Amino acid sequence: MSDLPKGWTQVAFSDVVEVNPRRSFDLEPDDAVTFVPMAAVNEITGVIIGGVSRPLREVVKGFTQFADGDVIFAKITPSMENGKAAIARDLKNSIGFGSTEFHVLRSYGGVLPEYIWYFIRQASFRENARKVMTGAVGQQRVPATYLEAHSLPLPPRTEQRRIVAKLGGLISRTTCARDALDHIPTLIEKYKTRILDMAFSGELTKDLRPAPPGNEAVPKKLPKGWEIKLLGNISEIQGGIQVGKKRKAIVDLESVAYLRVANVQRGWLNLDEIKTIEVTSSEKERLLLREGDILMNEGGDRDKLGRGWIWEGQISDCIHQNHVFRIRLKDASFPPKFVSHYANEKGQRYFFDQGTQTTNLASVSKRKISALPVPVPPRDEAVEIVRRIEIAFAWLDRVSDEHAAVSRQLPLLDSSILQSAFRGELVPQNPHDEPASSMLERIEAEKEAKQIREKTARKIVSRSKKPTKKGATMADLIEVLKSKAGWVSASNAAQALGIGDGATSDAVEAFYNELRMHLQNGDIEVERRGNEDWLRLMPISEE
Repeated sequence: MSDLPKGWTQVAFSDVVEVNPRRSFDLEPDDAVTFVPMAAVNEITGVIIGGVSRPLREVVKGFTQFADGDVIFAKITPSMENGKAAIARDLKNSIGFGSTEFHVLRSYGGVLPEYIWYFIRQASFRENARKVMTGAVGQQRVPATYLEAHSLPLPPRTEQRRIVAKLGGLISRTTCARDALDHIPTLIEKYKTRILDMAFSGELTKDLRPAPPGNEAVPKKLPKGWEIKLLGNISEIQGGIQVGKKRKAIVDLESVAYLRVANVQRGWLNLDEIKTIEVTSSEKERLLLREGDILMNEGGDRDKLGRGWIWEGQISDCIHQNHVFRIRLKDASFPPKFVSHYANEKGQRYFFDQGTQTTNLASVSKRKISALPVPVPPRDEAVEIVRRIEIAFAWLDRVSDEHAAVSRQLPLLDSSILQSAFRGELVPQNPHDEPASSMLERIEAEKEAKQIREKTARKIVSRSKKPTKKGATMADLIEVLKSKAGWVSASNAAQALGIGDGATSDAVEAFYNELRMHLQNGDIEVERRGNEDWLRLMPISEE
């Protein structure tokens, strides 16, 4: 990224973020901390859902430690590709432990955790991470070196806040849109069910009949002219050919296509894969499908019982196997789609109740199929009902297609928003913001000061053997340095303040907080001698 806005700079993650920082906490074994398994990280919202409180002693070994404000990033497949990353918030005692499959990103202070989180949420970031994964298939992980070396466009800190706020508003809108879209398939199915409920009660075509007495909105019984008839009384039902059965040698066999349970779906036919079988001429004649035949599954998984659709002559010379019934209406003028729609929707419960279940398969007999009660309206009304069903379903199919198209666009929209943010195009720049380069210089100075404090702290603990005598401690570091009138080792200065062997971590931290303050104010200067820092008061200029 070469054309960054004014005030921005390009850095490596390691310049502004500590990857997998060393463990650090001051807690007792029974103190509570938050435990975060991988499953508790929501890959969409980046929120930790389901983190649990546990005593430190239960999780201190074998888990990854992090703290409030850290960003945790799943490094293992497929959690990484799915976007499992979160900002640690509201942890018990500000400390968390979680899966060893997390990398931890801790800001040195110059970059907001939210800015980091949005950056690693980018699909491009995760795709590049996937390319450098190491390890066996199924257990591949993103190495920490990828994160440390990855470049990051860094704006001024105040602009980071504006970017994060803007991203929060925009991404929340796409999240709401995604939630709303997720409900649409269910609503479509409910609407289809309602259309069919109205169709088979006569409500869908009630405008064709005079209004009933009392202005009833829904008829409590079938309309006049409708009858309940058994499927076997209005049709001829034929079982199919048994596939795989050993046959005696027959000379005159003919190869024909046949339909299986997999071909006969609920409301449509899947003809992508059609198999063939050799049959006699009499078998072919008996089982040959005609346009308008209703196909209905006899067996298979329980949810397949009775499902089916209409044969429209898509393949010439096609028959059906024994797990698919062929239903041919006796009245050729009656619309077969009316019966098939009814069987698919209203007959499903009947088939579930009447079917039998074996270890592997469910089935329903020809006798039970024949006994299916079907509401039969006058022919003209049945034709109109089918027409209205198909108009409504065609509209719902278009809605479904549009839903799918919009659902595919949302991730692209999120990606575009994030790209704009990290190119500096999402919010305006403010020329009065402190440039990121100046912020980086300060961070680097603070990092160096921290390293000095940590090294000196270790030195103090290792070299301070004699406890300071009672009454020998001084009030503050300036008083100590004034009393020495020259260079003083950091360990001697600490002992003069009563921070000797066995001092608490709080006391050591207080010493270095004071040292840091005086260094920043220019009151003290530091000189490295061998393995230890030496301190003295800053000489007063004579000018």
